[in-house]
Amino acid sequence: MRQIILCISILFLLTGFKTLAQDNFSVITKVVDGYPMLSPDGRKIVFTSNRTGTYQIYLCDSDGSNIVQLTNSIGSNASPVWSPDGSKIVFASERDNDSEIYIMNTNGTEQKRLTDQPGDDSHPKFSPDGKRIIFNSPRTSPDLSISWTSQFIEVFTMDIEGNDLKQITFLKSVCTYPSFSPDGSKIVFRQLIKDSGLNWSLDSINFNSEVYVMNSDGSNPMNISNSKAFDGWPFWMPDSKTIVFTSNRGQIENMGQLYSVNPDGSNLNRLTDTNNSFIQASVSKDGKTILAQRNWETETYEYGHIVTIKIE
Repeated sequence: MRQIILCISILFLLTGFKTLAQDNFSVITKVVDGYPMLSPDGRKIVFTSNRTGTYQIYLCDSDGSNIVQLTNSIGSNASPVWSPDGSKIVFASERDNDSEIYIMNTNGTEQKRLTDQPGDDSHPKFSPDGKRIIFNSPRTSPDLSISWTSQFIEVFTMDIEGNDLKQITFLKSVCTYPSFSPDGSKIVFRQLIKDSGLNWSLDSINFNSEVYVMNSDGSNPMNISNSKAFDGWPFWMPDSKTIVFTSNRGQIENMGQLYSVNPDGSNLNRLTDTNNSFIQASVSKDGKTILAQRNWETETYEYGHIVTIKIE
């Protein structure tokens, strides 16, 4: 497989992990792919791709070879995530004309629907012990016919059978992309604030996207990104001491770099400084590899492919 290595300048980090070295950027796929995540053993990558015309979920080796299609539904499938033991994949799908949470074996068999509620249930992730799934849903919103930016999209958890539903946030806002810290004590998520800011989308939305951290029971939500820029797609480093996210601060709307910050909002650092844009990032279980979609957009379409960034 042909790999392209690009030199990128990386700023020195004072965070809980070391600098990202130069010459560490590898292109893994060459079509529109996203939401990449390495398996716990580091051997496989699960991701979404529209290479067949509809977003489906795929599996490949860590170098991008041996691609296998896992879903084949009419509706789009998105944001696949491994279970901590590597035996299951949870994802969102629109196959029933409404985004719901599904779970399946890692070979694509036994695909099971876990939620059945009007509105877009999406962005599922496992708890560190693999016993629960955290996701966002507008099911408490009084009106699902209005724009999603005006709905009440809250954070919920459920067990891996889709039972024992618990509402975590009661913010009456748009809260998406939640995930537990590896030690289980915190939850990071993205929230839209009703304040003008530098949006990501090329169309105009009068909201500001910020990264928040709260306790695992939903208490004490705190804005840790605090900027007029778009801040989103947060993920935890394995030590639970650092959060990495995408921000377009200092850039144009749809160009994002990776930043790191402590869970209390301190020690903000810019990690990448390139002419590229990185979104939908995740980190390997050993904390040595970041996967992301390198993306670029026009007013009518979004392009991107999967890259890996090595952490030395």
